[in-house]
Amino acid sequence: GTAYRFAPWTNGWPSYHIEDQVAQSVGVQTQLLSLITEGVFEEYPKLKVVLIDSGVTWLPPFLWRIDKLWRGLRMEVPWLKRSPTEIVSEHVRLTLQPFDGPKDAQVIQELAEQIGEHMLLFSTDYPRWNFDGTDAVPLRGQPDLMRKLRTENPFETYARLREV
Repeated sequence: GTAYRFAPWTNGWPSYHIEDQVAQSVGVQTQLLSLITEGVFEEYPKLKVVLIDSGVTWLPPFLWRIDKLWRGLRMEVPWLKRSPTEIVSEHVRLTLQPFDGPKDAQVIQELAEQIGEHMLLFSTDYPRWNFDGTDAVPLRGQPDLMRKLRTENPFETYARLREV
C-alpha cells in the first residue's frame, strides 16, 4: 500500500523513476504512522502487518522520532498504552528486499539486531528489474539468521502456514 492515487510530494508528481522509488518509503512511513496513532493495533490486538518493498533502514530513526514525540504528546493519543516501538515490534514485519543499505553482511546483521530479527522476512524482489540476483541473500555466512528470516519468522507471522 503506497499512495499511488495521490502525488507523493507536496510539490506534485515525480518526474523521474528515482523520485518515485525514494518516495515509496515516505508513503509506507505515513501509513504505518496512521495505523499506530489511530489505534488500529489496539482495536485489533492480533493483527500483523507486513510492509513489503518498503526498505528497512528508515525504521530505526522513524521509531526513535515517534517514540520521542509520543512521550510529550501522549494526551493526543491516550489509547496508546505502550510506546510506538513496542507496538511496531509486536505487530509489524518488513521484507528484507529491496535492502536499501550497504550490502555488507555485518551491517545487515547489526541492522537486524537493531530493528529486531523477529521483524524481518526473507524476500528476493524477483522477477523485478531491480532484482538483486545472488545479492538477495547477503547473509549467506549467517545460517541461523537466514533460517529465522526464511522459516521461523514467516511461520510466526503467517500462523495458517503451520496448519498445512
